[in-house]
Amino acid sequence: MPSHPLHAPLRRPRRGMLPTIALTAAVAGALSVGLLGAPALAAQPPATSPGGAPVSTPGSAPVSAPISATVDQPLTDRFEHYGDTAGRWTGADSAYSVQLPGGAVAWLYSDTFLGAVNPDHSRPADSPFVHNSIVVDRGGSLTTYTGGTAAAPASLVTVAGGDEQQDWYWFGDGTVEGSHLRVSLLHFRKTGTGSFDFAYAGSAVASFDLRSMRLEGVTTRPAGTVEWGSAILEDGPWTYVYGVEDLGSTKYLHVARVRTNGLIRAPWQFWDGSGWTADETASSRVMDGVANEFSVSKFQGGYALVTSDTTEILSPHIVLYRSSSPVGPFTGKTPLYTTPETAGNVFTYNAKAHPELGDANTLVVTYNVNSFDTADVYRNVDDYRPRYIDVRFAH
Repeated sequence: MPSHPLHAPLRRPRRGMLPTIALTAAVAGALSVGLLGAPALAAQPPATSPGGAPVSTPGSAPVSAPISATVDQPLTDRFEHYGDTAGRWTGADSAYSVQLPGGAVAWLYSDTFLGAVNPDHSRPADSPFVHNSIVVDRGGSLTTYTGGTAAAPASLVTVAGGDEQQDWYWFGDGTVEGSHLRVSLLHFRKTGTGSFDFAYAGSAVASFDLRSMRLEGVTTRPAGTVEWGSAILEDGPWTYVYGVEDLGSTKYLHVARVRTNGLIRAPWQFWDGSGWTADETASSRVMDGVANEFSVSKFQGGYALVTSDTTEILSPHIVLYRSSSPVGPFTGKTPLYTTPETAGNVFTYNAKAHPELGDANTLVVTYNVNSFDTADVYRNVDDYRPRYIDVRFAH
């Protein structure tokens, strides 16, 4: 089985492959109390009225409960058929999406398996593996973009001068600016020889040509503690960039903004809790309970934040918060879906909505699937593929 850099799903169930080890009692104990030694936070039920209907709280938009959550069969079938038959992309995580001019959709993936799928739906042990890729859906026809060559694929974006066993980029959310696709990059670096010896090293933005998906360049950002690019929201004259301050068992949401079409050129501003500042170190903790990847989108007259629930360790629950402002407060925690795959070694993580695929009353939501036993993702390709659901709300 090929050896891949560990991407810390125990520290952050967000992306990536696990080492070929069993989940030890020590690790299980760490999960039960949180990796920093503090007790895991209990999940909180959504606020409700005496009649049981969700209610809004000061500063939030009205919250409507979902009326159904079902598998999005067309998307599921499309990616399953492509992954099983194309001999190219066979599974990945992250699964951000960006609508391109003309209606195509770019799916942004982090750790990605390439190659063929065996007739028994297993993944060959020598399957190529890269840290990031893009799949473009043009009216149901899918095309995978990576670096390297067809015979020797590589990550679409690599750290300049780096060794991918030591330094790599994972993708965050993206946006279109003119003729360019901008994609958030998160740089991680190995710090030792142990499986969990690696750390966040900084963020950047990659630029791609919209027609060819050719990498045009990478714009690095000043080093900081917030992992920027967990979500991006275009709203009028501003592009809002959401980030996560990851403390292991606790993850805090931060918000920045930049003038529309200025992601790599204009100065960033950071929300300090009462206004905007140019000082990134003054960025305020807006809320906890978010995953490393989530979404913020305009929906039903307000702003909807969709995330895997991280108020409990490795939760199978996907939840929604609402606000009347893109900077929060995000309140009215509303359960959307409980992932049926979560059992035994298999876990789910990093749920997010894709507003360009839904409508005024429907959110298309994806989430990632992985396993504590690396053998599972080779034994069954479905154990390392995103899932697609439709969550419908009342008008």
